[in-house]
Amino acid sequence: MGSEKRARQKQNRKARLEAERRAARRAKWRRRIVNGLVIAAILVVVFVIGNLVTGGDQPADPPPVQPSVTDVTTPDG
Repeated sequence: MGSEKRARQKQNRKARLEAERRAARRAKWRRRIVNGLVIAAILVVVFVIGNLVTGGDQPADPPPVQPSVTDVTTPDG
């Protein structure tokens, strides 16, 4: 027959292993979240730098200015 001490040891071991599993699960999720945020931040930085280098949405050459028409004639009918 097992002693009371052995039963307590088994209970404590079971509780300790469960606590370690929970801590490992939390650490795993925390690592995933941090990695995701780092990747997202890198993508944002690359996007911003790309927009600064290419000039954003400003065209390289402005469109040519069309001359205004001032002489309007109407046909006599």
